[in-house]
Amino acid sequence: MTSHTRPWKEIQYMELKRLVAKYPVIAVADINMFPANLFQKIRKKLFGKAVVKVVKTRVMKKAISEVQGKDILKDNFSESCAAIFTDMNPFELYSLLKKSKGKIPAKVGAIAEEDIIVPAGDTGLPPGPALSDLKAAGLKVAVQGATISVVADKVVTPAGEPVSAAVAGTLSKLNIKPFKVGLKLVAAFEDGQVFDASILDIDAEKVFANFVSAHQKAFNLAFNAVIFTKDTSELLVFKAFNDAKAVALEGNIMNPVTVQPLIAKANLQAKAVKGFVKEAPVETPKEEPKEAPAEAEKKEDA
Repeated sequence: MTSHTRPWKEIQYMELKRLVAKYPVIAVADINMFPANLFQKIRKKLFGKAVVKVVKTRVMKKAISEVQGKDILKDNFSESCAAIFTDMNPFELYSLLKKSKGKIPAKVGAIAEEDIIVPAGDTGLPPGPALSDLKAAGLKVAVQGATISVVADKVVTPAGEPVSAAVAGTLSKLNIKPFKVGLKLVAAFEDGQVFDASILDIDAEKVFANFVSAHQKAFNLAFNAVIFTKDTSELLVFKAFNDAKAVALEGNIMNPVTVQPLIAKANLQAKAVKGFVKEAPVETPKEEPKEAPAEAEKKEDA
């Protein structure tokens, strides 16, 4: 047995030492009481992005102590832990693990993080002892055909309250898993620094919104103070052009930009003035009456 254990430990030690030297980011995860099936799911989700190793604490501490600069993480390893080796930055890794939570059954005495609700519908359970158990959990039930149905939605445990034995048993019978659990990241190493879980636990959307808000405020300040940057230059030049054009139009200064607007302005002013001037009526010249042909002939004979 000893001859088998020692070579195995040596192989594990050499593999861990290689991983410690290879990857820039090393994280420690607490797997104490963590469901094995959920751990396998997380391993699959991290496949191609990280290497996850369930390690012996003493072996891991020895392996990481051999790599200069990374040994500062060794005190974060304890019993029932896993080592995660990755190229992802610690914040990205923490966010991924935080989102990779699995559902687990309710245990007696566990505090509900949110209202635990049993929805109305067919339970699939036959009448019998289950009928009494469901009623004991506070559910309104009825036998419909060969199975028991829950008549109406029911909050069996409000948020912040402990789960009773009757409720835990009922939820188990109905295969309702109201609790979510994720792999707990203890700390992570990167670039000579160890990041505690409390530092890594950030709201990415909120942080992004803060960056957007800060950028907008900085832009407004730079624009109003006429500070030229790569973001404000184009708009400041455009504003200066419009201001100069407005001054030229107000001062009736002719240039290639203002000539057309000034002509249009003059035309409008002329039309406005014309509306206040009364034009004199145009007199048409009177024509002399033409003489009759007979009278004209008499004048010629005389």
